[in-house]
Amino acid sequence: MKSQQPSSTSRVTRDAAARAVDALLKWLGRPRNSDDDFLHLVLTLKKIPYRGRPATFCVPLACLLHSACLLVDDRPKSTLAPAAARALVRDLALPVADVLSLSDLRSLYRSPEARRSLAASHDLFLADRRLVPLLPSLLGDAFFPKKKKGTSKTPVPLDLALPSWPEELRRACGSTVLHLGPGTCSVIKVGRASQGRDEVIDNVMAAIEGVVGHVPKKWKNVRSLHLKATNSLALPIYDPYVKINGSLKRKDGVEEEEGEEHEEDGHGGEFDDEEESGSDENVLKKHKISSEKTNNEDRKATKRRKANT
Repeated sequence: MKSQQPSSTSRVTRDAAARAVDALLKWLGRPRNSDDDFLHLVLTLKKIPYRGRPATFCVPLACLLHSACLLVDDRPKSTLAPAAARALVRDLALPVADVLSLSDLRSLYRSPEARRSLAASHDLFLADRRLVPLLPSLLGDAFFPKKKKGTSKTPVPLDLALPSWPEELRRACGSTVLHLGPGTCSVIKVGRASQGRDEVIDNVMAAIEGVVGHVPKKWKNVRSLHLKATNSLALPIYDPYVKINGSLKRKDGVEEEEGEEHEEDGHGGEFDDEEESGSDENVLKKHKISSEKTNNEDRKATKRRKANT
């Protein structure tokens, strides 16, 4: 886990973030919808930042977001036994829902189903730094996918040998995780539907500041920023480019610096200029109607197939 570095002045206004948050919360049906869906910040870059193993960063948020699980080393030379870790979590009121040992991982989570269940049970996983080399084989594709599959559950390393580890843990639990890897698109959790509107907006603004601080060349390498719920369209909050004859050009007419060509990562089509088709709420409404129409057509086709058999 790499340290936080401040970014340059944000190019996203609070009003732009608030409009997208309001539209998404309305689309989710809050407070009628009981599902506590996540809101995500979608970062699209011009150039691939890292072509090797993804770099993981903790980005501080304004309001607590995650339910965390701590993975500890219970081998003989470990400096912090699982029982001691659980006692400290309890005594210091640390924001950790569960503590699992290396032995637990080896005995209880051998099957792919158990690993997927563990991955789904917590929003954030933190692991003793000494366990990190062992985790890919212990946790498998549920935590270390070979192909990019949305948000990652890769555990964030934590040095439990340091006396300051409880504060590091608090900081990590009050952060969201950014993975920058061999692609130009990253998805970061920034809020929950159950949070207050202002809390979500505060988190969005804090996340933008922190995320751009970790991007090579900062804002010069940012193509766009969008907000979305898990199953919604992505609403633009920063998108200064438009496609003209297959090439990206700035909407304000400012010339790109030499060598600032864009790389496609297969995500560009998803985040074209939704704002040109109407307000954020109208865009989401059209998407919902289209999805319902598609589902109805699928159900009718299924009935016709059954009737013909």
